Amino acid sequence: MRVLLDLVRSDGLLKVSGDVVVLIKPNLQWFNQGAPNIAATKALIDFIFDRPGFDGEVVLAENNHLGPRPWEKGGWANRFVRNSGLEGIANYNELAKVLKAQYGNRFSICHWMDLDKGGRRVCRPPDGPGYVICDGTGGVEWICVDNGLAGNGHRQTVMTYPIFTTDLGTLVDLRHGVWTGRHYDNGRLQWINLAALNHHSLYCGATSAVKNIFGVVDLSGGADPQTNGKIVGQYYNFHAFAFDSWLMGPRLGAMGLAVGTFLSRIRRPDLNITTAYWIGLCSRTALPVAHTKVLLASTDPVALDYYSTKYILYPNSRIQVHNPDRASGPLYHDLRTCAQVAGYVVGDQDIDVISVDVDTRVTDGNGKGPVKGKIHWGLRPRALAKYLVFRTSMQSRLGRLVK
Repeated sequence: MRVLLDLVRSDGLLKVSGDVVVLIKPNLQWFNQGAPNIAATKALIDFIFDRPGFDGEVVLAENNHLGPRPWEKGGWANRFVRNSGLEGIANYNELAKVLKAQYGNRFSICHWMDLDKGGRRVCRPPDGPGYVICDGTGGVEWICVDNGLAGNGHRQTVMTYPIFTTDLGTLVDLRHGVWTGRHYDNGRLQWINLAALNHHSLYCGATSAVKNIFGVVDLSGGADPQTNGKIVGQYYNFHAFAFDSWLMGPRLGAMGLAVGTFLSRIRRPDLNITTAYWIGLCSRTALPVAHTKVLLASTDPVALDYYSTKYILYPNSRIQVHNPDRASGPLYHDLRTCAQVAGYVVGDQDIDVISVDVDTRVTDGNGKGPVKGKIHWGLRPRALAKYLVFRTSMQSRLGRLVK
């Protein structure tokens, strides 16, 4: 992690000074390899607090969509059997306890909660913490995405984003920045999108920086558009807009369309980091996994996902749904749609890579190439059978058989 942060410093990707609020958004719906590496997260936070001239705050915030007590589930509470890297720290609650003792109220934890899990709907910072729903009511701008289909396949979604308070009482509007009581100070907010790299179903392919935005928005209504899936009125949440419960939805690229609109209209991260120290080949928590020992950073989340899936996940899994160049797969369409809508790039020809070997600290200005890790298969027949099914079967046959 220190090598990556040296690159961040030298390339100027992360500008942290003064009294800025640095928001770090990990994916903690899952644990083990499904969450960002714990040691990397702590190294990042220590790095920020150690920056000369930084006297601001760091906030670790997430919506894991796991109910009204999210801190009792997912990566907050489940014990990591791999991907911690820190002695005596087995989950993010334990990490938070250490960081709180170390940095006091300059370090905060925020649990964003969906409206149907106990969260509040708000319109502006004076309303207090909660979710803003951009459906055109209450003086809030209408920001709607339509999938362009007719009949039963037609769906719309609207943008949502959180307003939250730090332990020092700083009120933050994710879209507009820090609220001073009279106006917004957008320059005081820096956002780091901290993701993990893993397999994620046949309907999605892989999960990393782009999919991590699902943990920023409100997903009230559940995943299934046939039973509900709606935040408010006729508007589906991002998941139900893009997918049919645990299957691909009526329009390829709909996830990329929704996330790309969020990144272009609400806010885009200042930096995206993917921890691929361990990667799940067919699960975010269980074996088999590859020990790839890679960390990646980019200001472009689409480029980051393209590179990490093409050169890290796919070479280790050999599962076609992880191949970002496979035009029949969902990953191909989601990344390209997101890039088109939000002004990002996708494809080898548009991505420059600087790689650093952790052991030798040798920098390579042409770092494209597959990274193979040692695969830990485990001994569970069901898990191995699941991998083999993904590895050998056609996606069309599996769409309704495997979650």
